[in-house]
Amino acid sequence: MSDPDRPHPSARSTAVAEHGEDPATDVDAPTTTAGTATTTDRSGTDAAAEDPADVPARRRRRTSVPLAPLLGVLLLLLLAGNAYLLAPRLFGEESSVRTGTYVDVLQAARSDVVDLTSFDYLTIDDDIEQARRVTTGDLTDESVSGLEGARQQIVDAQAVTSSEVVGAGVTRATEDEGTVVMVIATTRQAAGVPAQVRRDRIEVDLQREGDRWLLSAIRGTGSDD
Repeated sequence: MSDPDRPHPSARSTAVAEHGEDPATDVDAPTTTAGTATTTDRSGTDAAAEDPADVPARRRRRTSVPLAPLLGVLLLLLLAGNAYLLAPRLFGEESSVRTGTYVDVLQAARSDVVDLTSFDYLTIDDDIEQARRVTTGDLTDESVSGLEGARQQIVDAQAVTSSEVVGAGVTRATEDEGTVVMVIATTRQAAGVPAQVRRDRIEVDLQREGDRWLLSAIRGTGSDD
């Protein structure tokens, strides 16, 4: 005898029970079990059926695509930065000091100034000729005439003057001309007079004649005492 309150199974439930099918696997009604949902990708393929070995490679391909334009932008920025740093050298004003003549100008200035500003009453004739050899133009006339005019005084006082370059730097050096600023220490001695030491700041111009650099002008810029 049937119980009127007991629910009667449907015809489909009865067919499933007879064929041993599990209602939870009914393809017409996908369900979620144990809180996990079955997802389907856009191509209609179940993501759960995807080969795990293909997942990292696919992700790498997806993430590597934006790197190409990014690296291109970085390269352009680096090139722009280098161009900015090189611009003053390429398009700026030409330096007044050329490295090819810097050393020659500096060495000539140091030696020529010492030869011009050092003299001894015992070798005054040689000193006058030395002044003639290391100078050119108006400076030659001024130096030689000055020593010639003071010759007798130098001999009578037994005067000896020696110079030493304390420091020097090139401010201009072209193929044919140069300018050097320097500090010289000059020691003056005479019979019966204590030696005196003086420091002066000077600026000298040089001019190339043949293979030699000669002094063409000397300007005093003040005492360094």
